[in-house]
Amino acid sequence: MKFLKKVRSFCKAEFVTSWAVMDYIWLAFCTVSIILISITLKDTLMGIIAAVTATFYTIFAGKGKISCYLFGIINTLLYGYISYKAKLYGEVMLNWLWYLPMMFAGMFFWKRNMNKNTETVYKSFLSIKERAITALLTLAGIAVYAVILHKMGDRSPVLDSTTTILSVTAMVLTVKRCIEQWLIWTLVNILSIWMWLLIYLKEGSSVAILLMWLMALANGIIFFVQWKKDLVKQEKKEMEAGKI
Repeated sequence: MKFLKKVRSFCKAEFVTSWAVMDYIWLAFCTVSIILISITLKDTLMGIIAAVTATFYTIFAGKGKISCYLFGIINTLLYGYISYKAKLYGEVMLNWLWYLPMMFAGMFFWKRNMNKNTETVYKSFLSIKERAITALLTLAGIAVYAVILHKMGDRSPVLDSTTTILSVTAMVLTVKRCIEQWLIWTLVNILSIWMWLLIYLKEGSSVAILLMWLMALANGIIFFVQWKKDLVKQEKKEMEAGKI
């Protein structure tokens, strides 16, 4: 009984608390669009599941819900395999060697920084110094990894390296609950759309994955705006609490 009670409480916190009607409508629109278009263009079931779970991950992360990492684990496993079939080895290593363990790290650190009233994670942001250091390390990582991927025979070493290293940076910022993650994810999404569009135009496959990145781009922009508003409210409450 206690276990079932905990499950019900968790589901309520993740799927009901802090959700608005428009959130449900948007989630349904993204999901149905991916499924219908993918079926029409005869994509694989694996591709559809990967795309849907990725969309759930992004939306639930945007809502500040810790359950996003459960969807992320499924997507990471499937997307890594799809990338392997497409010979995008940087994406494979990114998902299986980085994203997968970071999903568990995210659950751990988000759980320690949850707002019990809203059942959402507390947001944060980087200082100017931290942003500069992050940018320099990211650029250096892109250059080094591009050389490695080229020697491995990657079909798009520079593009693959850029999306991979930017994704590594963005994932760290996601775990740290930083709003800057959404700006970097936007760059990743744009580059990933281009990368998978080239594959689709050449092979006529992976349309679900292409749709996944298109939805991720839209969600990244939406949640950057939302997190910015939430941070303003959060800082205002902290200032008011400090005055008391």
